[in-house]
Amino acid sequence: MKEQFKSIEQRVALFKQFYRKENDRPLLGFYKGTYYPVYRYPSMKNLPEGRPLVPEDFSVDAFVDDSERLFVEHEACGGDFIWSASAFWGIPWLEAALGCPVYVNHSTGSIYSEPPSLFDGPDSVPLFNANNPWLRLMKTCLHKLNEKSGGRWPIGTTLMRGISDLLSALYGGTEAIFKMMESPEEVRKVCQKLTDFWLQLAQFQLELIPEFHHGSGSYFYYNWVPKGTVWYQEDAAALLSPALYSEFIEGCTRKISDKLTGCIIHEHATGYVPVESYLTMNFSALEMHIDEGGPSAEELYKTHCKILAEKPLIIWGEIPEKDLEWIFSNLPPQGLAVITVVDSAEKAGQIWNRHMKNRW
Repeated sequence: MKEQFKSIEQRVALFKQFYRKENDRPLLGFYKGTYYPVYRYPSMKNLPEGRPLVPEDFSVDAFVDDSERLFVEHEACGGDFIWSASAFWGIPWLEAALGCPVYVNHSTGSIYSEPPSLFDGPDSVPLFNANNPWLRLMKTCLHKLNEKSGGRWPIGTTLMRGISDLLSALYGGTEAIFKMMESPEEVRKVCQKLTDFWLQLAQFQLELIPEFHHGSGSYFYYNWVPKGTVWYQEDAAALLSPALYSEFIEGCTRKISDKLTGCIIHEHATGYVPVESYLTMNFSALEMHIDEGGPSAEELYKTHCKILAEKPLIIWGEIPEKDLEWIFSNLPPQGLAVITVVDSAEKAGQIWNRHMKNRW
């Protein structure tokens, strides 16, 4: 089945094969347009700069209209992937719910958090509260997305930054590492509380997400995933030594992967990436970016093969043609899915014809 345009049912069937590592060719999909969320969603262009954002700054109806447009643009590109919605992933939801002020930067197209003015260890980590204004906004987003979709697209959990990311958000990046060395017991207690908070926020969303062909979606990665699956990341782990990761973060990551029905972990290929550890955890798949200026597909060949020997692998990025050629010529197809950034449906068609229609 190598046609560029397929029904939802055909695409879901392919993803089911992918998670079983029974697909006879790699899956290929397309992400059209910019990654930067404020540029991607025009409804964010009027967010006020220079002060902390509040939930009332966001127009849910305008965001949902943006989502409809993105769905239509994605479908015009074809491919195996399924466009997915989520509560606006540009917001650092976990950080905001934990009390970090969040700001928009229109020049970079991003929304980011700053450490709270007063953070004093585990007692400063709030209890999970579904009535938090940010979580009320999240709930409204999910309800209105579901109404707009009418079953046409799946909904998934939003961007879920991991425990190392949250430590950096609460303490500050450098300060978090100093705290690990100077006050290890404090940091361990903070990590335990953050892990529980993380799991509660994941469950909060899963209970609001409707079933889509016995599964759900996965925000901007556009995977169909089995019901109950959450996308997870630990980008700040790249700043840690293997010893610090093992002491403070590994157990939290393992607990998260064990507690969830399904979990996919996102990785960049720069800095420290604990791939060997992830392969021993209960992850449904591993996702690894090919980043501009980072290692090429050829340089990542051994890592990709190591992952594919144990788990399904998703490769995401603005992937150069040289890297696409390497991936499709050298990696085994079983358990391999590739989603590349394109600027037009025409470009998507060219890539599909070159690597799917004319190869498999």
